[in-house]
Amino acid sequence: TLQGKESVYDTDVFEMPIKKIEDLSGKKYSEADEEEIKSFRIIADHIRCSTFILGDMRGVTPSNVDQGYVLRRLIRRAIRYGLKMGIEEGNLANISQTIIDQYKEPYPELLENQDRILSELKKEEQRFQKTIRQGLKEFDKLVNRIEGKSIDGKSAFRLYDTFGFPIEFTLELAKENGYSVDEDGFNKAFENHQKISAA
Repeated sequence: TLQGKESVYDTDVFEMPIKKIEDLSGKKYSEADEEEIKSFRIIADHIRCSTFILGDMRGVTPSNVDQGYVLRRLIRRAIRYGLKMGIEEGNLANISQTIIDQYKEPYPELLENQDRILSELKKEEQRFQKTIRQGLKEFDKLVNRIEGKSIDGKSAFRLYDTFGFPIEFTLELAKENGYSVDEDGFNKAFENHQKISAA
């Protein structure tokens, strides 16, 4: 049940991670604007999911394939919204710790795998922080340079290929800023790159 609340994010399921995000960001969930509320919720939700995936006995870790790819996307999206909230690098593990503490009795595997969960989150965050900071700068340069409200496929691919900036982030940022992205053009540039690499 929603415990008489309007949203699942206002229930005790998310109370501890949201409190930790408040501590780390210096922002209050109850006083947040619409964009900040979105950030609170994405960080809390994605780190909660990531904690349970990493705590699972099957040993999934962030990677570019299968479940590892889903996990990597969750963590990296949480990192992006953490940056927006002013949360300093290395703090995702602190949010995860609140989830482990909250669920360690019904889910003892979280406590058993605590070191691995926190270690993998820290490693992925270290790997991605530099990439995302550079990618965000390059995205800003790109939109300041183009005319109109459409990002061409080649430019979107350059963000991905040169700076390691995921296309999902380009699409999300573009939408937030009122731009569209030529996804077909991106896919063609990606395919051409694969053909050249294979040759």
